[in-house]
Amino acid sequence: MCKPICGFVVLLLLLVGGGQTLADTQSLTAHDLTVLDRPAANMMKDYLTARVDAQFARRAKLLSTLHTAADWDRRAQRVRRSIAAWTGPFPPRSPLRARVTGEIERPDFRMQKVVFESRPGFLVTANLYLPKRFSGPRPAVLNVIGHSPAGKATDKVQRRSIAQARLGFVALTIDAIGQGERQIAAYAGLGHPPGNAHQIIGLQAFLAGTHVFNFMAWDALRAVDYLVSRPEVDAKRIACTGCSGGGMMTTYILPFEPRIAVAVPACNPNTWSYRVHAGLGTDHEQVFFGAFAAGIDPRGDPLFCQVPKPLLIDATTQDNLNPPAGVRDLSRWLDKAYAAHAAADRFKTVMINGPHGYNLQQREAAYGWMLKWLDGGSSNPSEGDFSILPERDTWCTPNGNVYANRVSKQPHALVLEYLRRHRSDWPQVTNAKQLKTHQQHVRHALLSVLGLSEQGSIPHATVRPSRTIGDLRITPIVFDAEPGIQLPAVQIDTPAMAADAPVILYLHDRGKAALAQESVLQRLVHADGHRVLSVDLRGMGETAPGQEAKFWDFLSGKTIFAQRVADVRCVLRWLSRPTRPGRRVSIWARGVTALYAAAAAALEDSVSVLVLEQPLLSFTSVVTVPAPAYQHGVLVPGVLERLDLPQIYQACCPRRVTLIGPLRGDKVMASESEVSNAYRVVSQTYATSHAAGKWQVVTAPKKGQRTARILSALARTRGEIRNMK
Repeated sequence: MCKPICGFVVLLLLLVGGGQTLADTQSLTAHDLTVLDRPAANMMKDYLTARVDAQFARRAKLLSTLHTAADWDRRAQRVRRSIAAWTGPFPPRSPLRARVTGEIERPDFRMQKVVFESRPGFLVTANLYLPKRFSGPRPAVLNVIGHSPAGKATDKVQRRSIAQARLGFVALTIDAIGQGERQIAAYAGLGHPPGNAHQIIGLQAFLAGTHVFNFMAWDALRAVDYLVSRPEVDAKRIACTGCSGGGMMTTYILPFEPRIAVAVPACNPNTWSYRVHAGLGTDHEQVFFGAFAAGIDPRGDPLFCQVPKPLLIDATTQDNLNPPAGVRDLSRWLDKAYAAHAAADRFKTVMINGPHGYNLQQREAAYGWMLKWLDGGSSNPSEGDFSILPERDTWCTPNGNVYANRVSKQPHALVLEYLRRHRSDWPQVTNAKQLKTHQQHVRHALLSVLGLSEQGSIPHATVRPSRTIGDLRITPIVFDAEPGIQLPAVQIDTPAMAADAPVILYLHDRGKAALAQESVLQRLVHADGHRVLSVDLRGMGETAPGQEAKFWDFLSGKTIFAQRVADVRCVLRWLSRPTRPGRRVSIWARGVTALYAAAAAALEDSVSVLVLEQPLLSFTSVVTVPAPAYQHGVLVPGVLERLDLPQIYQACCPRRVTLIGPLRGDKVMASESEVSNAYRVVSQTYATSHAAGKWQVVTAPKKGQRTARILSALARTRGEIRNMK
């Protein structure tokens, strides 16, 4: 796709022979580029924890003002509205098309194998356990399951389902997305089911603008529809229970499902601030962007929507995922809410000795609570002793998978359907006026989707004494990006370099230490007269880890993506500060940092050149590939409802932009045709702006081509290719 540009052959010859090489001087090491006096591995943890603590202090202050039943009802209504907004609208109720595909008889229960469509063509597999020794419409229990690969066939899940039927309940147990008969073969080897499905679909859904919880919750709500359709069920006596991720689902669907008369979430309800202090994270289906900033704790606040109906929190003393102190804190507020409704006896927390999991004592506590409120409490809640079914006997499909032979639509298809309906549609850019309008719209969209301010102050920078290594001068710098965040950096030049020398900002996923391996550094500094500034963005290099997978940034309303874009802007403002008027900066970035650089360049006019190595092809590519390889570092919720990377590159016109080896969402090098399709609008914009030569994309660069392209693109910042003798 990329045509040879002026000077490329000259540069290639210079690289092969002649000129100073790195071997002529002392090589840099990662140690030479270390800036901070002590390790900063806890910087991001401390920063995010402080942010979360402040948000939870505001929440506690708000809850302390609630006294009457009306106060708590208003709070529940706010939680309900917020969760609904974050989840997004559910589809219209469509026919369930439920069918029983098989039945197994046992002395005291029957188990029917059920398949229903929660959405058209989207199948849910379930086992329905019917009691034999009871007549008339019976109370029912919906069992939702946590991170158990076997789903409804799991030992403990079967035990509670069978025990519920033996005690007189109609028990419906469903497979969640990614588990049991709904495991996705394409995700095998990409983590453990069902968490791998939640993470993969969750990332794609977030980028598209929807939520994997929307898909999972709708499955559970339609399961209630199925229960109430059965003549054996008393629709006014329905309970819901689950453990871990099933406890999450039991909690999270309460704002949407008034038909649940009794809720028993196990090993999940907690207070997020305690989880943050314990260093715990979670999966995509359990988080809502900006929830903490809105004063809502999604881990427990949906339970207030159950007040004053019966609620049992079924916890354990040694739960490594849910600190008991967090359970007690949540329970304290729920006690107040139930007391205000004169319904103190309808709420209870049990803390049973044991690890994370739905153990026998927990299950029997749940049976007793459901019997008390749904069946008069006359029966003995003992589980009893019985055998469970072989996994194959629980299958509702011939091969144990709804996706075999394309029987069911896959979850990925739901994301793609949403993307087709909601992705942003940008007009063509064919003249200067349209380009200016486009740049303004991109700027507004970026600031909005990232939650950044229009203007920012110049950061304080501590410039430390320089040291000389070989013939290079290394100057350590520490930027104070914001309270609690320091960005260690090094400036590399020579003592004789002019103050107004062009500057290259170097960014890399491994941090500035990667610069020690760059063979072109000597040429950029000595032969082409560049000053190189390399910075560790927050949570990278010396300040890693960034805590990305924990979702603390997401829940607190400031994604790591947005934070790192802000870091790049911060450094750019320092470089172009009033004491350096008119200074133009080039950015050379590799990997995910290339995305942060591109976004910052669209917001900061001081950037004149972008050289981006192995950048993501587009956010769309992450959503459309079957199994993306990118993770939290590219997470911008709803970005594709606003814009994509091609629109950002268009906004950079007519500045020089060179992409080297763009990667698809699965981190496979994009082909020339894929690049051409993705960036057609960018090429057209540069062509109509008479700047076609300033937009270059190199696909699958050959050995040696990378170095030549980098030097060629960066040499243009001085309007010439210098003689590198």
